[in-house]
Amino acid sequence: MADYDPQFDFDASRYVRPDAVHRAVYTDPAIFDLEMRRIYGRAWLYLAHESEFKAAGDYVVRHMGTQAVVLTRDGQGEVHAIFNRCTHRGTTLCAFDKGSAPHGHQCPYHGWMFEADGALRFIPHHTNYDGVLDRKDYAIEQVRLETYRGFIFGNLSGDRAGPLVDFLGHMKTTIDDLVDRSPTGQVEVGPYALRHYYRANWKMTFENLNDTIHPGFAHAASVVSAKSVAATLPRDAVVPSLGMMMANGKPIQFFQDLDMITAPGGHSYIGGHMGADYTPNTQDAYTAALIAHHGAEKARQVLSVDRHVMILYPSSFWHARYQTVRILRPVRHDLTEMIGFTFRLVGAPEETYVNAVEYCTGANSAASPVISDDLEIYERVLLGNASGGRDWIPTSRAINEDRERTNAYTRTPATSEAYIRNQFAAWSHYMGQA
Repeated sequence: MADYDPQFDFDASRYVRPDAVHRAVYTDPAIFDLEMRRIYGRAWLYLAHESEFKAAGDYVVRHMGTQAVVLTRDGQGEVHAIFNRCTHRGTTLCAFDKGSAPHGHQCPYHGWMFEADGALRFIPHHTNYDGVLDRKDYAIEQVRLETYRGFIFGNLSGDRAGPLVDFLGHMKTTIDDLVDRSPTGQVEVGPYALRHYYRANWKMTFENLNDTIHPGFAHAASVVSAKSVAATLPRDAVVPSLGMMMANGKPIQFFQDLDMITAPGGHSYIGGHMGADYTPNTQDAYTAALIAHHGAEKARQVLSVDRHVMILYPSSFWHARYQTVRILRPVRHDLTEMIGFTFRLVGAPEETYVNAVEYCTGANSAASPVISDDLEIYERVLLGNASGGRDWIPTSRAINEDRERTNAYTRTPATSEAYIRNQFAAWSHYMGQA
């Protein structure tokens, strides 16, 4: 256990150096508990998309760190977020991930009924409480929400947090990229979510998804298998999952030549490196639809953007080209859930959605030969760092290879660990504030 008072004293410099991090940040339950308060309790966290609430009463349950919240559209069309906890005995209100509650959320224990905004509307046999209980005192606290281009973010620190657009900074361009790929300017979330758990710390995924050195080693077997399958297919076949797996086999120099972008707040992305395209008829129809909506020049710009996974620290991962957003949910210091959503580009050919679903399946299904490699590695990292005499883990790869520095972002080779150093700069900032 850590030797600090988790309420007040935490010296982040004891755990983070410019070129290394202490293994305790992955293995110490007390540090995890403090992360939930100081990082997940302060950062803007992606929660949902407006298209998930088509009618009054529609709701979804999401997590902000270890706390569950219910997002519901009220009768006036506004979306609210309240904690998934009755103010009477603490019973969770919603047992399902999504549903409809047009008359409000009723506690299954004693029947207390709450509005979408958390107001306590009804108590059975309320005369028992006459002169004893003021309903206003038992409203469920609302979570502060802000929206960017239809994507809803929440913040547990209320008015103390700055605006969402400041948090997003340069990374809002990836959200723009996703929405602008729709030939109507609208996207909507698909009906299904892909989930998996892994037995390791939540930071492992953030440190893996922009890591370009590990694929050729950790995923070597799937690269060989994908090439073998691809050799049996027609040359013009489009199979996104195969493209994803074979991209992992590109030489390290290819990734060295790509750019990585890191931005304040722990955010990052690298240049695209997965080559799956649409079939010719779909590509032609999709391009024509984009031109009709945006004009030729803007359509060309939209199609020219090629980025791999954007890390929006500390809660989500975005791949605009494949219309996929993944949410990370920390459960314990050694248990994490990943939830993947695929978005439909409204007005685009159906193949664009099918293509995205296949990518999301390959990227977030526990059955994926790529993900299964990563999940084993995560667990082995946790096991290895739980014992032994080496306390410090180096994060120094390409530390002296910056290509460009601006106020908005820093550009480095995609083989750099700059994104991990950037994450721990944000980690230190959050964790050092009492």
